[in-house]
Amino acid sequence: MKREPSGKARYEGIAQDLARRIANNELAEGARILGRSSLAGTYQVSPETVRRAVAILHERGVVQAVAGSGIRVLSRVAAQEYLDSIRTQSRLEEGARELRTLLRRRRELDEQIELSLDRLLSQATGALATRHVDEITIGPSSWVVGHSLGEIRLRSSTGATVIALSRDEIDTFSPPPDLLLAAGDILTLVGSDAARTRARTLIEATEAPVEPTN
Repeated sequence: MKREPSGKARYEGIAQDLARRIANNELAEGARILGRSSLAGTYQVSPETVRRAVAILHERGVVQAVAGSGIRVLSRVAAQEYLDSIRTQSRLEEGARELRTLLRRRRELDEQIELSLDRLLSQATGALATRHVDEITIGPSSWVVGHSLGEIRLRSSTGATVIALSRDEIDTFSPPPDLLLAAGDILTLVGSDAARTRARTLIEATEAPVEPTN
């Protein structure tokens, strides 16, 4: 996965850049943004990278992406709130790094410094734990082919959420639970690392999971 000099993933940087343009009113509410292919050319990335960036903003209520209708700006306020959350997280991470450096340089410091570090990291993880985006392609031998999203119970059994489905270059954001899955579908998921790993295991299985008996 490509990353920017700051260390964040490229799609995260694109999402933040679009959010800044919306917050600064360069892109007004109700305006339509360039399509996925045009944005890919503008940022010199793949369409899949753009799709991940748009998925983040769609989930946060900043934009609305509708298959066949492009991407429309929904909320300047939501864009600012998203940027504020990123800045807050960066400040907490910077504080944690500074404390770690202090701990390395002064090994003789008492346990109070270490406890302060643990407390800060715990607050950062609990208050601003971010969910990451991942994509899974449904293979022809997957048991989920021909089943709906509701039937495979992905969210309840893994904790991951499907926020977009791409089929034949057409993206469906917030797909309905009765949508039947097909081989070749690309599911865009959000969730913790563990949740996305469970979702991948579920989707790549060739047989349906055995339901526990009472």
